Amino acid sequence: MARDDLHFRLRIPEGLKSRIEEAAADNNRSMTAEIIERLETSFQPIPTEMKAIVAEFTQQLIAAMERQKKSDS
Repeated sequence: MARDDLHFRLRIPEGLKSRIEEAAADNNRSMTAEIIERLETSFQPIPTEMKAIVAEFTQQLIAAMERQKKSDS
C-alpha cells in the first residue's frame, strides 16, 4: 500500500476480523491486502458465460420447485 493511500478506521465484528486474519495468513498477505483483494474482486463484472450458467441454473431450480409444489398438492 502506498503512503498516499487513504487511511481510515473500520469497525467490524470480531468474528469477521478473525476470518480475515485467517484468510490473509492462508494467502500470505496482510489483512489490508486481503481486504483490498476481496473488495476489488467484488467489483469485477461477471463474465458473460457465468451469467448464462447462473441463468440456466435459476431456470432449472424454478422448474424443480414448481414440480415439487405440484407433487405436494
